[in-house]
Amino acid sequence: MNGLKRGAALALALLLGGTAHAASVKLRPQGAEMTRAVQQVLAALGTPENPVTLDTSGGPLLFLGGSGANAVPFNPDVAARTLNVGGERRIEFNPQGPLALEAALRAELTRELGLKDWTPAAARARLSGADLNGDGVIDLTDLALLMNSYGKPDATVGDLNQDRRVDDADLRLFGAQYRP
Repeated sequence: MNGLKRGAALALALLLGGTAHAASVKLRPQGAEMTRAVQQVLAALGTPENPVTLDTSGGPLLFLGGSGANAVPFNPDVAARTLNVGGERRIEFNPQGPLALEAALRAELTRELGLKDWTPAAARARLSGADLNGDGVIDLTDLALLMNSYGKPDATVGDLNQDRRVDDADLRLFGAQYRP
């Protein structure tokens, strides 16, 4: 009966889809101009069904230009650089670089977030949590991984809503992201 119930839940989740699922990106932009630019480029990744929002509670620090008394000048041909200062990752953007700030942010954040492209589809696949094997595509392989964890105590693979169990709620979230 459990297999039949699981199959029915899966069919329902995939046919009806789930609710909208927002993805948040952990970045710490420094200053109003950088914060506005980050919010603008992240908004371009989202859709009404799958918005992408900024979460400033963690992630790398983002600066426009170098900062601090020991700031190193930029090479004029470099749009951005990544540094490790005091154990924290920071990405500094060249204000006089070869790219406008928004273009430099898209290029760096594409790498930082592991996106294949700067598109809503790529963001949905990578940031939704439903890409369980990390290949940039939400497909039947990811579904197989989720189903392998379904109902198992303390399963972490497939726990899309982070409630420490893989159940029908995770199937609904997967169904909202999966497009056959």
